[in-house]
Amino acid sequence: MLAMARWGPGVHQRPIGDHQHENGAPVSFHDLPENWSALPLDTPGLAADVADLVVGDDDRCRGCVGLVLVGSDLRMGQPCVVSDVDDGVEPEEFAPFLVQLSHMVADTEGSMLFVRGRPGSALLTDRDRRWHQVAIDACRAGGAPLLGAFLATSAGVRAFPEAWSDV
Repeated sequence: MLAMARWGPGVHQRPIGDHQHENGAPVSFHDLPENWSALPLDTPGLAADVADLVVGDDDRCRGCVGLVLVGSDLRMGQPCVVSDVDDGVEPEEFAPFLVQLSHMVADTEGSMLFVRGRPGSALLTDRDRRWHQVAIDACRAGGAPLLGAFLATSAGVRAFPEAWSDV
């Protein structure tokens, strides 16, 4: 059974993005510029930092799916986190929900960010790739662009490879 989680200000102990400043230091949501909410999410590095912000440490430890609904202006709209999505949940179980959400987002000419949160290493697994493919397929079926897809673990946040064709 999937439990719907809440969104709100949380205490994030040590999430760190896999992007780096020019000096090589890691970038995380702690580095978000003051005006980040007014910036489009296609601003380099911003989507990863938002993924880092939306999916906190507790959600990563329990497993989750984070979704950020993005407006037609590419600015962050509504984030949500579906919690308690551990390895017992098959990614394909999520497909109908993601397709339906993608249809609604497409109706507003918006797009989505997808974040898979789980404990452990930031190395991509076959299961992570299945989650990513379900997100790609759902956005394609629903007509909403997938603006970005990320894996958030206790070790950090990393982007999934870009899809081969427009999604």
